[in-house]
Amino acid sequence: MRALIVMLAGFISLVSANHAMAADAVPADWIEVAAGPMFTVRAPAGTTFERIRTGDAFAGAFHGPGFDLPVEFGYHRDVIKLPEGAKNAGETKLVVDEKPGTIVKASIADPAHPLFVGLWVPDVEKDLLGPLSLVISGAVAKAEDQTTVERIYRTVKFGYKN
Repeated sequence: MRALIVMLAGFISLVSANHAMAADAVPADWIEVAAGPMFTVRAPAGTTFERIRTGDAFAGAFHGPGFDLPVEFGYHRDVIKLPEGAKNAGETKLVVDEKPGTIVKASIADPAHPLFVGLWVPDVEKDLLGPLSLVISGAVAKAEDQTTVERIYRTVKFGYKN
């Protein structure tokens, strides 16, 4: 009887683990979207990247169904700045393409886009000028969109090498 209980517990653990891995899996219909030569993400079909010219950073934005995500990739990018009045902020530490990073989520005062979600990878690469960092952030309308954006962040693959 004890062996049966142990086997049943093991089976339940295995099923739970497989379900958790499946929940994190990238959907089969997602596409690879390049942010120039710097990095790529996997995102829902129809997502595009628009390059934006700025002073000292590689910048742009991912545009997709339910989100617009400004991007800055450059030297000394600071920690994600939450919009003024953000509430219930939380951080999740993760590894992004073998680099430590942080996903930040919060509620914000914008009634059309009340959910903030950002990614900060502070040390993508180092050279003589210091560390290259990645910051992506955006506000979305629905919890499902916030979950989608978080999944996108988890697919970042860096292409930039000094």
